Amino acid sequence: MSPAEPRQELVAFARLAWERGLCPASDGNLSLRLADGRVLITPSGSAKGFLRPEDLLEVDQEGRVLAGAGRPSAELGLHLAVYRAHPEARAVLHAHPPLATAVTLAGLDLDLSGLPEALHSLGAAPTAPYATPGSPELVAAVEPYLPGRRAILLAHHGSLAWGPDLLTAFARSEKLEHAARVMLAARSLGGTNPLPPEEQDRLRALGAGQEPGPLAPLAQRIRLAQLPRTPEFATEKIHHDARGEAHLIVDDRPIRRLAVITQNPGQGWRGRHVHQRKHEGFYVFRGRARAELVCASTGERLELILEPGARLELPPGVAHRFAALDEELVFVEFTDHPYQAEDDAPFAF
Repeated sequence: MSPAEPRQELVAFARLAWERGLCPASDGNLSLRLADGRVLITPSGSAKGFLRPEDLLEVDQEGRVLAGAGRPSAELGLHLAVYRAHPEARAVLHAHPPLATAVTLAGLDLDLSGLPEALHSLGAAPTAPYATPGSPELVAAVEPYLPGRRAILLAHHGSLAWGPDLLTAFARSEKLEHAARVMLAARSLGGTNPLPPEEQDRLRALGAGQEPGPLAPLAQRIRLAQLPRTPEFATEKIHHDARGEAHLIVDDRPIRRLAVITQNPGQGWRGRHVHQRKHEGFYVFRGRARAELVCASTGERLELILEPGARLELPPGVAHRFAALDEELVFVEFTDHPYQAEDDAPFAF
């Protein structure tokens, strides 16, 4: 392949994404990893339907510009994160498909359970929590969702798909939008009718054989923050002042359910289940908690001691249980989905 051909190919797919409504105006971005490791990427603020081969920039694996005028896409960090997580990937498309994005705005998951082709091609397409576009926080929010996936949604922000070539990355982006269209149409007609669970598992397994990818270590898939103890102003802190004893803000995803829970030593464990859809967070307000986490897919275990001010957030697929240690435990539990009994699957620790 001559040096000009990758540029021409990337420009052709950028125009196709624009024509199909996946990258309207200057939204979205595409990249192609070259044989020597350099990455060809669309420039910042570019209208994807009118790009020329010479408009593209070349960057290294650290994001440094090697060739081209202007700035690379502000979402360069997302592309590099995908290439780090998926050594087999050669192309990435960050698109803004309207219906798939609307699904995230409504706080819904993209339901592939009734679509055999989507289950085979995508397996699952979870939604990464919102963070400001183009920011390091967005890269950090997305990274735990990349291992073992072929495409994901970005809350309020579109989709991210990758593959061994641009055609595959583009096709997976189209699959996401098509699945969203079918899902919303089915809901308008009274609801979705999923395939039997064993058939869903079979289709996912068949598709996974195309590009196996291990899940990231459990410690990398959770989010654990310790709120500071400070009398100074802070949006997130644990300190008694005129406004109260603690200030907790979760602004990167919708909160659909919140509970304040009290537990005493000797009362046993709370939780002991795993969610397939919803993310769940826990904020320790008083006392100390022992948390046991298990990856439902790999069996990897992780034990944590959570002190007051700890905020732990778990993605779907991580079984969890909590117990008070040596005094009364008070914590806040919050999720990004309303309660659904079928999503609280019991888990044998």
